[in-house]
Amino acid sequence: MVWQRLDNPDGRPLNEAVYEYIRSEICRGAMRGRLPSKNRAAEALGVSKVTIEKAYEQLKAEGYIYARERSGYFVELDSAMAWRAERLAEQTERTDHVGGRTDRTDQVNDPSDPSAIHDKDDPSEGLSPFVYDLNTYAVSADSFPFAVWSRLMRRVMSEEGPAIVGNTPPKGIIALREAIVSYLLTYRGISAAPEQVIVGAGSEWIWSLFIQLLGTQRRYAIENPGYGKVSSILGAYGVVVSRVGMGDDGIDLEALRGTQADVVHITPSHHFPLGIIMPIQKRLELLALAAEKDMVIIEDDYDSEFRFAGRPIPALTGLDSHGRVIYVNTFAKSLAPSLRISYMVLPPALLAHYERKLSFYACTVPGFEQHVMARFLSEGHFARHFTRMKATYKAKHDALLEGIAASRLAPDVAITGKSVGLHILLTLKGGLSESDMVRRAAQQGVALRGLSAFCTAPCAIPASTVVMGFASLDMAGIPDLLRRLERAWLGNREKRAGSAADGGRGAD
Repeated sequence: MVWQRLDNPDGRPLNEAVYEYIRSEICRGAMRGRLPSKNRAAEALGVSKVTIEKAYEQLKAEGYIYARERSGYFVELDSAMAWRAERLAEQTERTDHVGGRTDRTDQVNDPSDPSAIHDKDDPSEGLSPFVYDLNTYAVSADSFPFAVWSRLMRRVMSEEGPAIVGNTPPKGIIALREAIVSYLLTYRGISAAPEQVIVGAGSEWIWSLFIQLLGTQRRYAIENPGYGKVSSILGAYGVVVSRVGMGDDGIDLEALRGTQADVVHITPSHHFPLGIIMPIQKRLELLALAAEKDMVIIEDDYDSEFRFAGRPIPALTGLDSHGRVIYVNTFAKSLAPSLRISYMVLPPALLAHYERKLSFYACTVPGFEQHVMARFLSEGHFARHFTRMKATYKAKHDALLEGIAASRLAPDVAITGKSVGLHILLTLKGGLSESDMVRRAAQQGVALRGLSAFCTAPCAIPASTVVMGFASLDMAGIPDLLRRLERAWLGNREKRAGSAADGGRGAD
């Protein structure tokens, strides 16, 4: 294939234009094998080498290409997969009666003990007794746009009048749903109509709604490890739940196939808590399996906007041309969990089913908050706030990683799940068990959770691994935090090493 100089009539950032051009050529099967070097590609397209580097890295992150050391970049998709990607992008027909399938009768699995479930968004009641709380539900509270939010509240009070005291539409006010649709197109690559958006107070309400929509007699599958609260909610409804293990590239599709599930809940753009990004090939295979098995996919997109290298990974919903995917998201991470504003986007067939079955429900988000949120989004305040928050969280992410690399922990730990989302995984090599790591950290005033806390059934995970949320960290406190973890995890090891060095004697 001969590359021609880039045509960019829309004036988009050049690295995005190059990315879109290469991605579309891969999907239609025109690009295969080895890609041109960065220098050759830059010369052919009339852009800089840095622009090509950014585009290649984004394509690599999404799984369209891969790199070989000293050999360059290669297209990941074979011709058959490229053909499938193109057909999925072009098809507009939707599967008949996705929401009207006859329910099955099955015995109920015992749900996990709710007392053992740990969730990503819900803090325990009361103030934390710890000096540092690294749990994953936190956000940077000091960064909330209090001044802007209070101005919008006053404007809504004075300008909306009776609209804020009357009943709101069941799906949420149209201004908010229109603003969410615009946000999804800009940030997540999802094209939807306001009629498809349903607003609700928190993810728990949204999950309860889609269980009622899809039916309790269906078989549900969830990722393991994953969201403990999803397992608890499904268990509370008495549904059959299968827990599916994870591979290096996301949920195990063969294991998922074996569950005979009708519905699967996944986090493809940033798995919680492992941090895995599902590549494009796996996404297409999952969509194909859903079409084959008449399966509905719940895409939970909780914090994937926060990607610190390249642009956010596009949502799986953007690839869905069969109406198989329900998209679920919240403003808990990007703004504040206390606002309790979540939403889902229903595909057309399921939307019709919702209208027939569940449209009697009132919207659970107060109208006043909906009007404020709609203005926050539509007037550009959210975009500016998100840009600031992404910079804030990137600075904390980088400072934490740099601090670990410079600490005495460095030779003994491995870090995974970097560069996207608001937590990382830290594995301690040899020595302490996961439970000992958590217990000893707590003794030093540091609250965190072991990775196994997110397993709702036995699952294959790295040993001696903890989940470290960094959103609420004060950067000035990172050195003290790491000293506490050094004392917690390396103290005994150093004492043993010192005893061996002096022949087992005490100090002379």
